[in-house]
Amino acid sequence: MKLSDYMADFFAEYGIEFNYIFTGGAIAHLIDSCWEKHNQNPEVLKPICVLHEQSGSMAIDAYTRITDKPGLMMATSGPGATNLLTGMACSYYDSIPGIYVTGQVRTWETKGESKQRQLGFQETDIVSMAEPITKYAVLIEDPRDIRYELEKAMWLATEGRPGPVLIDLPMDVQWADIDPDQLRSFVPPIKNKPTAIEVSNIKQVAEWIRSAKKPTILCGGGIRNAHAIPELKALAELCNIPVVSSFGGNDSFAHDHPLYSGLIGTMGSKAGNHTLNDSDLLLVLGSRLSWRQVRSKPDQFATQAKIVHVDIDREELNQHVSASLAFDWDVKEFIIALINELKDQEHPNHQQWASKSRQSHLDTPFCKPEYYQQEDCVQPYVFMKTLSEMMADDDVLVIDAGQNVMWGMQATEPRADQRLLTAWGHSPMGYSLPAAMGVAAHLKGSPQTLCTIGDGGFQVNVQELQTIKYYNLPVKIFIMNNYCYGAIKDYQDGNLESRYFATCPEYGYEAPDFLAISKAYNITACRIESHADLKEKLDYVLNHEGPIICDVNLGNDTFVTLDP
Repeated sequence: MKLSDYMADFFAEYGIEFNYIFTGGAIAHLIDSCWEKHNQNPEVLKPICVLHEQSGSMAIDAYTRITDKPGLMMATSGPGATNLLTGMACSYYDSIPGIYVTGQVRTWETKGESKQRQLGFQETDIVSMAEPITKYAVLIEDPRDIRYELEKAMWLATEGRPGPVLIDLPMDVQWADIDPDQLRSFVPPIKNKPTAIEVSNIKQVAEWIRSAKKPTILCGGGIRNAHAIPELKALAELCNIPVVSSFGGNDSFAHDHPLYSGLIGTMGSKAGNHTLNDSDLLLVLGSRLSWRQVRSKPDQFATQAKIVHVDIDREELNQHVSASLAFDWDVKEFIIALINELKDQEHPNHQQWASKSRQSHLDTPFCKPEYYQQEDCVQPYVFMKTLSEMMADDDVLVIDAGQNVMWGMQATEPRADQRLLTAWGHSPMGYSLPAAMGVAAHLKGSPQTLCTIGDGGFQVNVQELQTIKYYNLPVKIFIMNNYCYGAIKDYQDGNLESRYFATCPEYGYEAPDFLAISKAYNITACRIESHADLKEKLDYVLNHEGPIICDVNLGNDTFVTLDP
């Protein structure tokens, strides 16, 4: 059996829905096998031919975030492989599984231990480059290792703290003849059970909750990664504990729930940070407590509280902030164990504390009443809040980097099954356009996929408009147009005496006519000029069938609200 045929069957049997590809000679055999053997099956390995490998890597990252199933991306050697690294890093830092397969030059063309700079044409040691941003990266030189390496990579991608994996495959290995019955398999190690000390520590946490006066839950991105949203809600309601969130956990607890009490961190709200700092017991669930969460002042973080920190990666525990108790557990398993310890016990009434925290959050919105008075353009907080209100209860909003992500996290109010997606840790410009493409390919328009992206970010992966048009992916694209690199311009105001080099039209950066670009790709487009036509145009875009681009005029002087 041809090895590339074996791999195609392996991915199909695993249930891989899409095969994102950017073809090239070094990967052509594997791509051909996937197509030739499975193109009649509408359920698996449906090909999406992207126009840049970076876009494909971002598309599978977002696809995995929305489906909880690892995405698959194939690319050729050399520049094809190196172009994957940005999207791969997005997945690694946010603990998102993904399968990357790169072609490589033939085994006798690889330099091995030689000190030559390069031997084969487009030979690049992608494994060494990818190792710091993958859970596993391997070059397969012996065809007999294919089953073992595939099974190991798939297991590692989703086991423990998830992340991307890379399989580098020389051309002669792809076309090698193998006997599937003679291939060795991978046997995963047995998972350790909780120790007696850990069980005892769960009992201690339960006792702390019962004796606390101002307990608070901080939910992070690990809540959704662990599929622990129902369990989080059950724990909060069982003990009537207010919930604050990091950016990564922003859509893990509905904002219209009476216990939701705001965002925390550098770009969080004054209310959310005050609730956290006033608490006497803080349960940190699925958050790594990054510098932005502790506001670069770890010695001032939750100083009144006992801190219980739960993160599946023990390397994230006791780093910036020391915990009273730390658990390197799957956060879902931790919450279930804690609920079981609490459910048959009486609990103090935290209603007054929860109501105070909630009211403080409601009294200090990021979108202030005076923002609605702006007349000559659209105020970005007004746009984001209005969009949030008009979205259906199960829509998905994919947000880009810079000021875009700040406005989106601060002003939207996710409810019900709404999703907010972005690349939290790596946060590259241009992410949300191909990411929304990856989401829309799976959702097919129901629920809807919305995308917000700056005028600068839009140009980074503008070529994928052709992919969106070719596959008729119904993405609603909102260009948040402030005619500059807004976040950098804001930084230049605060740190470089407003010298706007390389960020605005006068000094090296300029946005094109986006309506003309949309026309070139034969995609419907419109423009929102001011608040006067905001709701009408939003309604038009949200009810449009197929892809559509909306250029939103924000003026050229935008800002991010701090500590409202």
